[in-house]
Amino acid sequence: MKVFVTGATGYIGSAIVSALARGGHQVTGLSRSEEKDAELRRRGATAVRGGLGHLGALARELAAQDAVVHAAVDYGLGPPADAEAVEAMITAARAAGRPFSIVYTSGVWVLGDTGGVADERASTDHPAAATAWRPAHERRVLGAAGDRIAAAVIRPGMVYGGRRGLITPWFDQATREGAATVVAPGTQRWSFVHVEDLAELYRLVVERRAQGVLHGVDGRPTPVAEAAAAYSRAAGKGAVRELPLAEARKTMGPMADALAMDQQVVTARAAEVGWTVRHADVVSAAAEMYREWKG
Repeated sequence: MKVFVTGATGYIGSAIVSALARGGHQVTGLSRSEEKDAELRRRGATAVRGGLGHLGALARELAAQDAVVHAAVDYGLGPPADAEAVEAMITAARAAGRPFSIVYTSGVWVLGDTGGVADERASTDHPAAATAWRPAHERRVLGAAGDRIAAAVIRPGMVYGGRRGLITPWFDQATREGAATVVAPGTQRWSFVHVEDLAELYRLVVERRAQGVLHGVDGRPTPVAEAAAAYSRAAGKGAVRELPLAEARKTMGPMADALAMDQQVVTARAAEVGWTVRHADVVSAAAEMYREWKG
């Protein structure tokens, strides 16, 4: 298949590119520099210059694909750039005149505080303020589905693995400050997924032309303080510092409240495309993740 990937050199996007290339697909990735062009070539992909907020300029390139995976996010450009990307994908799918798949990357934060176990049927009526705009973009993508167009939304959990990601700073904090830092109370549960497992889910969704919402989580919600302690131990420390929510809001804004949410997210649908989790849970994998981070 011919697959176009936005965010192709980002944390999740680069793993998706590699998974698709390994699967024998012809991958084109969005790039903004010669350095990123070279990175994409190393991963077996072709680079096309462009950026979020301007995907419409690549209408002909997008329509020539069999699928477009939107894995980019730019917090500086904000929701309007994401909305433009959604419209560009839908326009390309309609212009292609043949079977076409669009895959949109959302996130489990659209579920808000789950108050129990939540799968793909859970409501998005009370999302985290930091991602309150995303449910509307999900609905726009899903509403584009038709006879020729397969539309899917993937909601990754807290992604780990490699040298990037939201929780990797725990290693740096433990090393420099003696303790990994979490937003209080620390008992809130997060739902994790290894970046390589997540990338395989994208590959399968593209290949199977899957539709609807799928959660990219390993099904093992873990108290955040427990995960942070494992990362701290792997760095030779073991301590965890709990940052009061009010204090966290001063530097993190709405993200602080998102990090304080209790989210027990599972997937009831990923097995439909043949997805299985191959990596250990985040606590068991901490020592290996530390070696990757140091390397």
